[in-house]
Amino acid sequence: MIKLISFYGGLGLVLWGLHQSSLSSWLHPDAKFIWAFFFFLAYLSHALHQIGWKNDREKFIPFHMASLAIRFIASLIFIGVFGYIGTPEMILFVGNFFVLYLCSTNFEIIGLLRNLRRF
Repeated sequence: MIKLISFYGGLGLVLWGLHQSSLSSWLHPDAKFIWAFFFFLAYLSHALHQIGWKNDREKFIPFHMASLAIRFIASLIFIGVFGYIGTPEMILFVGNFFVLYLCSTNFEIIGLLRNLRRF
């Protein structure tokens, strides 16, 4: 859990630093909502993985698949909601979303590989 908070805290600091620099034109004004969304999804995914690790890791794969499905569906709904409310610069928004999605997924894969090596 500490790794999760430190990663997303560092990612938040990077986003804040980019927003303060001359590269702020590369960030969508709603990037903080994207960051918060991925932080929530990571916490939910972490909780589901912890449930899957219990009882001799019998149900790890179904819980992992459930977390992937939730992440995918929630991502589609999130982009759909922001598209529906008429967010300006939607292409920039989707680009920022995709970059943060890749960072989040990379962090999750690295964490899972570390846990599975001990498995």
